[in-house]
Amino acid sequence: MSIPAKVGESVTLAMVLDDGVTGLFPQVEVYVGAALQTTIDLSDLGKGRYEGSWTPASVGTYSALFCVYEDAGHTVELSPFLYSREIEQVFVMQSDIDDLAAEIVRLLGLNLENTFIDNTTYDADSMMLTGRLRVFDSRANALAATEGGVGETGTIAEYNVESTHFGPNRVRTMRMVKD
Repeated sequence: MSIPAKVGESVTLAMVLDDGVTGLFPQVEVYVGAALQTTIDLSDLGKGRYEGSWTPASVGTYSALFCVYEDAGHTVELSPFLYSREIEQVFVMQSDIDDLAAEIVRLLGLNLENTFIDNTTYDADSMMLTGRLRVFDSRANALAATEGGVGETGTIAEYNVESTHFGPNRVRTMRMVKD
């Protein structure tokens, strides 16, 4: 199993002892590759459940190795004899899964799905010079969008559009910048 995490935000590292034993002293060692990054003592939450927290400082894939000790000094290890050593992978990202989902919706919008273009201006040849493209989270919200609307329901992103032309039907440049 893997644990998703975000840079600078605390992530809970937890283990459960199948026999429900309390009063032990588990630790988790966090590695990047073969290099030990930190060691975290896990707190006894009862019924064999132990947890601790760690705040990653950089993006990457980390390994969390769980070991169980008999004593607070962590000198007498009970794993792998009584309890197996467990390992989890922690995938640390700059942004979380929800951010990724929002970015995917924005990409769909850039393919002109559930979008609304307004606030347009034109030159003498009827070529668009400026405008605004808004991306919405659903068909219904895109259909409900109004000319010049601000903060309308379901707005995912807004882009300012500007273009230059060589002449009629000949786009020279087009730029779309996210607000």
